[in-house]
Amino acid sequence: MDDVLIQISQAGDVNGLYDLIRKNPAVLKNIDEIMFEDTPLHIAASAGQTCFALEVMNLMPSFARKLNKDGLSPIHLALLGGHSELVLSLLRDDRELVRVKGRGRMTPLHYAAQRGNIKLLAVFLAACPSSVEDVTAESETVFHIAVRNDGIEALEVLVGWLKRVCHQDVFSWKTDILNWRNMQGNTVLDIAESNRRNQAIRLLTEINAKNSKKLKAVGTTTYGRMTSLASYLRSQTDADEKVAVFIMRRKMKISDDLRNALLMVAGLFVAANFQAVFSPPGGLRQDNICSPTFIINGTNYVNATVTNTTDAGGSSSNDAGKTIMDARAFFFFFGFNGLFLFSLVTMIGVLLSDAFFGMMIMQVFLLTCYVFSIFAIAPSASPVLVLTFVFILFLTIIVYGLLFYSFGKERIQQLQYNANKCPKEVLADETRRMIQTSNV
Repeated sequence: MDDVLIQISQAGDVNGLYDLIRKNPAVLKNIDEIMFEDTPLHIAASAGQTCFALEVMNLMPSFARKLNKDGLSPIHLALLGGHSELVLSLLRDDRELVRVKGRGRMTPLHYAAQRGNIKLLAVFLAACPSSVEDVTAESETVFHIAVRNDGIEALEVLVGWLKRVCHQDVFSWKTDILNWRNMQGNTVLDIAESNRRNQAIRLLTEINAKNSKKLKAVGTTTYGRMTSLASYLRSQTDADEKVAVFIMRRKMKISDDLRNALLMVAGLFVAANFQAVFSPPGGLRQDNICSPTFIINGTNYVNATVTNTTDAGGSSSNDAGKTIMDARAFFFFFGFNGLFLFSLVTMIGVLLSDAFFGMMIMQVFLLTCYVFSIFAIAPSASPVLVLTFVFILFLTIIVYGLLFYSFGKERIQQLQYNANKCPKEVLADETRRMIQTSNV
């Protein structure tokens, strides 16, 4: 890069930049073709020229991720130079700049924790929560860096954020990232204990951080019944795995729009099916009313024309609210009706994502209410007992099938690669599983 462009970048002269572009339209493109180079954006970031930096970034967005000969990007230089306003301006255009890895795979988040810049640290976490997954070349997370540099305030920000953040990967962060081991095999709690940082130990204990000794014991317990991944893939496919694979592959073929449509139709069927309880064929027996009384102009008149309340839909016994149909018709009608409802609920459970486990529990409550409603309107105890047996049998089959599916799915999930898991922990798990398998 020529001296004129360097001076223009340091001074933040936007007009001078466009004068150069008029003379040589490829001036910025030529710089971008060089592998490691201080671009005008790097120089402006170092000098704190916010307006000029944003202008260059608008012209050449690729400059924002480019590393110079020192292995630093423009946002790295702005942060190290203390130009927080420029850092936030760059971040507003591209939140993923928080994850740009510089020298030693250090990201702006790492530098903020290292230098104790808690304001930028908090903004980085809010702007790009996934940046907490990034580790340095020394295999250290932002938690390691904060504790190693005695950054208690930075650690407080990290712990407070981890307690409050609502993200789909938060459970993975609380187990894998929080207990990540560096090149020396130490977790962040190991570093805090070795340096006798009592306040850091207290903070880490609040979020259930573990040291390497406890992780080893937990790993032995967790994977005691599981074989290594290589041995698992070489083994025969069991029945529960076949069921899980069959269901999961079918669910993958269903688009979101089709799934929503099926759930809507199933919901309508459930509503119509439940309506049969409130309005069964033939209706329900009414309360015993022998002599209906009418009041006209303050005078009571007794209607003596109703003599047979049973014929009028009433009941001479304690059968009010029971179905008029006989026991055999009741059994067949509500038997098929109940099996249809159970099938619909099963289909809804399969179509729903695993994240909606609470909805499945609510469906069990729905089925329970249905069974009690059947008991309430049954004409006699005989069909109720038979239907109860059929429903319990059918529900048992459904529960057993779902458990069968969940067990198979849990085994298949071994194939999912967890990028957030420490490589040392992955290799240790595989070695531990193989040893346990050989001892069996």
